Amino acid sequence: MSSFIKTYTPSNENLTGFASNVTGAAFTITTTSSGDSLAHQVSIRNDSVTDHSGKTVTLVGTDHLGRALTEVVTGPGVSATVESSGYFLTLTRATPSATIGADTFDIGWVDEFVVPAVAMDWRAGVGTLLVTITGTISVDLQSSNTDINGTTTTPSWLVDSAANTAFTASQWGTFSATPRFIRIKANSYSSGATVKLEYAQANS
Repeated sequence: MSSFIKTYTPSNENLTGFASNVTGAAFTITTTSSGDSLAHQVSIRNDSVTDHSGKTVTLVGTDHLGRALTEVVTGPGVSATVESSGYFLTLTRATPSATIGADTFDIGWVDEFVVPAVAMDWRAGVGTLLVTITGTISVDLQSSNTDINGTTTTPSWLVDSAANTAFTASQWGTFSATPRFIRIKANSYSSGATVKLEYAQANS
């Protein structure tokens, strides 16, 4: 038998977690991760009444697989907050395309995350797969057939069953076929929520 049991407890959303009140033409990141070993979407909040949406901010760090990740995010408008589309396990740089002058931004993480990819024995079948939820959280159970360990190609993740989308209570996971890898993607959560992923497979 091969098995896996892991409980994930996300850090609270923190819009100043990576840096608070960055200004000028160069931003200094003061904390490089959320501390929960999960990859979160990054938030950039404009503390001013100046519209900075004509600028961009280049985010540099790593993804949930530990691979290099760079994303260019459109700057926030008046007193607005924007988010990355990518999920950052670490954030090491945030560079504006032009100075924001004396205005300030806050850079942090939001209540969306993905967990590290879990390898499945696709020859053995899915076996038993259980997602256990405590607290308030909405998650997707995603799968991928990309050979993550054998290629530098960005994995393609999908949800192959409506039952695996945006569920908020514990449930058994099902797939139409046995994937190479699975992961949990959280759409939102409240403080104290946890999600546990466990499976058992017969060896091929």
